[in-house]
Amino acid sequence: MTFVPLKDMASRYRTAGLWQSVAEALQREIIFGRLQPRERLVEDEIIERTGASRHAVRRAFDEMLQNGLVVRLPHKGVRVRSYTAKEVEDLYELRETLEAKAALRIVLPASAQLVEELATVQQEHEAASRAGDVVRLFEANNQFHETLYGACGNATLAEAIRLYSTQTHPIRMRSMSDDSWREEAVRQHWRMIEALGKGDNSALAALCLAHIRAPKEFYLSLYRNGGGSI
Repeated sequence: MTFVPLKDMASRYRTAGLWQSVAEALQREIIFGRLQPRERLVEDEIIERTGASRHAVRRAFDEMLQNGLVVRLPHKGVRVRSYTAKEVEDLYELRETLEAKAALRIVLPASAQLVEELATVQQEHEAASRAGDVVRLFEANNQFHETLYGACGNATLAEAIRLYSTQTHPIRMRSMSDDSWREEAVRQHWRMIEALGKGDNSALAALCLAHIRAPKEFYLSLYRNGGGSI
């Protein structure tokens, strides 16, 4: 799905009143850096920009709070979430636990249908990477991992992975502007597809963990170089 700025979605809100669309647009502004950590989300401003009702905007805020991309502070309203180094480490520790578990549950060798589906998505991912189109890259990456972990046979586990991945989207997107990291991510995806054709779940899990650790380390290096604040 292409990123749609809030101002361009105003007519959709007026006709459909979709609070989900408000939430989606705001979340994308956070993920792609249009809204910065600790920036306040002002109800009246968002209402004016979108034409959405106050109720719709508040419902959108509630959705974003559930997804962990914003926080509500006493007397300060809703703000874009910022991350301490400890919070980053904790989030990724949880992601590693969940994603390794899912990789170990996938029945290997995987079906030809799953391998073909992932390869098709990965072709889009690689094309977006080469073009430097971070929005397409973001979408294809999400589809790849949701398809992969959806094959674990536990829908609750797959949904938990999706939720905590959402919380780390702003962290991961910092590395997407780096050409070398994008190239490595492409190689890692193809290695995962190759591993699906083999019977070694431990090797697949190791590939998955290496894949998510690199963006974390990239983000933490920015954190350290920035004097301990992002």
